[in-house]
Amino acid sequence: MHYFKVVVGVLFGIAVFLFLDYTLPSQNTVRITNTYNRLTSVTASNAIFYASDNTGTVENAQGQRDVRFIETVRPNGEVFVYRNEDTGWIWPPYFKYDSANLQAEATNLQSTRDNPQWVNITAYGWRLAFLSTYPNAVSIDTLAGPNERPRNWAASIVCMLLLALLALFWRMWSQFQERGIAWRRRA
Repeated sequence: MHYFKVVVGVLFGIAVFLFLDYTLPSQNTVRITNTYNRLTSVTASNAIFYASDNTGTVENAQGQRDVRFIETVRPNGEVFVYRNEDTGWIWPPYFKYDSANLQAEATNLQSTRDNPQWVNITAYGWRLAFLSTYPNAVSIDTLAGPNERPRNWAASIVCMLLLALLALFWRMWSQFQERGIAWRRRA
């Protein structure tokens, strides 16, 4: 029974980590190379990674929607692609309704290898090539250079709060066990 509890606890911990890794914002230093719109197939296998229909996105009869994309290059030369969709009131709660403005800002900040303009893109989500999913860009800020790494305050604060709650729960559970054992000994 002890090993079963350990396995369940580890699986729960992995699930919480994956949930937080997907939903918390990430900060990426990149150079924008291109922006465009593309009809993208949203199927049952990848629909959970895209915005829901009630956020203003319209699907055609073939299950495709017009999604904005931002192509970038990281300082190490690796290419990376972001999608740019409104999130609306769905999870994660970014309440993003300005994807058209963000796309215009990204288009304005495009640069070349010879004359780079480095930016910080805040995004959430995963890039899963086999499912054709992309992280969703939330905001763009300009940077002085490729070595500047802005602090991810939002994710840091959420993680600190969750660790504090975990420590509180751990302490409450240990006190409950101590008092329960002491009560059983008295009886």
